[in-house]
Amino acid sequence: MVLHGPAGVGKDSVIGLLRERTGIHRATSSTTREPRTGEVSGVDYHFLSVGEFEAGIAAGQFIEWARVYDDLKGVHVSEVTGPMKSGADLIIRTDVQGARTWRQKLDGAVFVFLMAEDREALRERLIQRGSETPSSLERRLAEIDEEIEDMPNNDYVVYNHRDALEEAVERLQAIIEQERANPARPAPKLREGATSPT
Repeated sequence: MVLHGPAGVGKDSVIGLLRERTGIHRATSSTTREPRTGEVSGVDYHFLSVGEFEAGIAAGQFIEWARVYDDLKGVHVSEVTGPMKSGADLIIRTDVQGARTWRQKLDGAVFVFLMAEDREALRERLIQRGSETPSSLERRLAEIDEEIEDMPNNDYVVYNHRDALEEAVERLQAIIEQERANPARPAPKLREGATSPT
């Protein structure tokens, strides 16, 4: 499952509770940004130096990667191929740019767009989060419209309403069960050349 949506929509909260309930494996992204308060390396992200990340890019070790603001972010091939080989359910958390890349590189995935009540609710959540500088807040708000425009390109849209996290997670659980039982859903498979530098 590839889960994406605008900043502040609650992707990490939803995935955290979904993992507790289902044991789904989360593909842990790598990043060159500094950890935020409470983030744990290897759990929230693999925190790498710019040199380490660039070496991984050159070696074709990332399925997808991008420069996000001033930092590099991406998913190492081992975060996807390991769970796929073992037959485990896998969730990939990304943004709209990453979702576009995954559509080109991963066959058989289920794409889910996570959305808040509306654009104003997203704005309020970003402000309340308190982790954004004025300039990063402005950039994230400008990207909301681009994210929302991608909504029709997904298999499902799930709404994460304020104080209704359980409902969003229950909906995702239902999607997982439905797709497991879907005989028309092809087995997930990385396309040839998916791990070459992008």
